[in-house]
Order: sequence, then structure tokens, then C-alpha cells
Amino acid sequence: MEGAVLALLLLLGGTASGLAFAVLRALRAAERQQETSAALLALQAQLEALREQVRSSLDGNRLELDRRLEETQRVVGDVRRSLGAVDQQVRSVGDAARDLRGLQELLRSPKPRGVVGEYLLSELLAQVLPQASFALQYEFPGGERVDAVLRVGERLVPVDAKFPMENFERLRSAIAGADEAAEREGRRAFRADVRRHVEAIARRYIRPGEGTYEFALMYLPAEGLYQEILHQASDDGLDLFHHALSRHVVPVSPQSFYAYLQVIVLGLRGLSIEGKAREILERLGLLRTRLDRFAESFDTAAKHLGHAQRQLDEAGRRLARLQEAFGELSGPGRETAPLAPDLPLPSVTNVD
Repeated sequence: MEGAVLALLLLLGGTASGLAFAVLRALRAAERQQETSAALLALQAQLEALREQVRSSLDGNRLELDRRLEETQRVVGDVRRSLGAVDQQVRSVGDAARDLRGLQELLRSPKPRGVVGEYLLSELLAQVLPQASFALQYEFPGGERVDAVLRVGERLVPVDAKFPMENFERLRSAIAGADEAAEREGRRAFRADVRRHVEAIARRYIRPGEGTYEFALMYLPAEGLYQEILHQASDDGLDLFHHALSRHVVPVSPQSFYAYLQVIVLGLRGLSIEGKAREILERLGLLRTRLDRFAESFDTAAKHLGHAQRQLDEAGRRLARLQEAFGELSGPGRETAPLAPDLPLPSVTNVD
């Protein structure tokens, strides 16, 4: 087209050259516009494809995001519920801590603490021993009452469960606070408590004249208390444990008392077997006595029967002689009826 325009320009000459150039520029502009339109159309198609690709990707991402959002919401819900449960547990722990503090304050008083100690002692006895082998709150004939007694054989083992804990608690607080002066004072007071309590048990509960053994048990409700008594020295040169033993008082903790009870259970079984064996021997002795009496009666009856047999035999011989004499007096050839019919005599075996 440009060649045709150039040829037209040559024909027209200079007059129309300006117009021809204007037409040429217009044609070139039209061509460029067409090219631009085609490029725009191609670009628009690419943009549409890209838009579709982005839309598809966004749709997939939206689904993934929704799924993750739902998962996140579920996790958040679980976390919220877990936090609620934890909060409830924290509140429960707080309530329990307050209850424990209240219980601790309550147990600072000797009487409630003594009740708890007696309850733990009764539960331990009930779990290990038969009901008939122990008694709680046993009262002696003189009126003194002990927390428990163990029935071993024909005698009783007294058990005390009212050890004073105040000075022991002060000693533990002094040790925890690293206060040496308070610790020395606490140990002194604790030793005095142990000695006084041992003397009280020995004086009140060891009563052989009222059916007890020559010893008693001092039940200590805590293992730490038992260990402290094992390692504390007394004023007489002995440790507190051996001082108690010298007064015939045996300190026991829950664990060691359980071991003692197991030994007692074995002893009770042995006593039960021994009692049954004694009962069998007594019954055998009674049967022996009855058998001897029966043998004596049988011998006496046999002797009487033997004597009766001899008497009966003698009577039979006398009757025969009498019949013979009577026949001789009746004369020869005469038949006389026997004085008594010939009856068979019973046979009795003489056992002499």
C-alpha cells in the first residue's frame, strides 16, 4: 500500500505531496492501531487465562484456608475446653489446699490429732488381724482405758496411739529454718516428751496382774517421728529407742507395726494349731477313759457269765446224778420219767 501511495505522490507532484504524506501517516497509524488491537486482544486473552488460573488457585486456597480455619477453630475449641478443665483442676487444687490447711490447723490440736491416730490404728488392725484378736478402747478392771489391745494367747498386748506431736513439729520447723538454737531447744523438748510418754505407758498399761504381757507398744503415726526417736540420744546415755525398750515399751511406726502384726498373725495361727492339737489330745484322752471303763465293764460281765456258766454246768451234773439215783430206786426194768426234760444248755464262753 505504501508503494501505491508513493507512486500516487510522484504523479501528483509537489502540490498533493502534503496530502499524500498525510494519507500515508494515517494508513501507518491505522496499521499500527490494528497491530495494537491484535496485541491487546492477545494480551486480553492472556489476562483472562491468568485471571482464570488465579481464580482457580484462589478457590483451591480458599478451600484449604477454610479447612485449616475449621481445624484451627477445632484446636482452639479443644484448647479452650482444656484450659477450662485445667482451670477447674486449679480451682480444685486450691480448694484442696485450703481444706488441707484447714485440716492442718485442726490437727494442731492434740485431741483431733489423737482421734486421727486412733482411727489409723484401728484401720490397720482391722486389715491384718481377725476381729476376735484385738479390741479398741479396752478398759482395764481398774478403770484405765487404752487405745487398743492385741489378744495373743491368754494375755493382752496394750497399744497406745496418743503420742504428743507439738514439740516434734517445732523441731522440724527449726531444722527447716536452719535455726540451730531453736533446733537444740526443740530436741531437748522432744526428748522430754518421749521420756514422759514412755513412762506414762509403762505405768498405766503394763499390768501383768490384769492379764497383760510385760511390755506395751507405743504406736507412732509418722515414719519421720519414728526415725527421730531411733536417732535421738536420751539423757541416760541410751538412744530414745533403747531407753523405751528398757522400760518395756516398744516404739512402732505404721510400717514396723505392720511387720509386728504379721508376726502376731503367724503366732496366732500356731496357737490355733496348738489349741486344736490340744483339743484333739483331750478328746483322745476322754475316749481312752471311756474305752478303759468299757473294758472293765466287759471283763466284769464276762466274769459273771463265766460264773453263771459254771453254775449251770454244775446244776446239770447234779440233775443227771439225781435222775440216775432215782432210776435205781425205782427198780430194774421200770422206766421212770425224767425229773426234768433234757433241754440243751446255753453255751457261754469264758473270757477269763
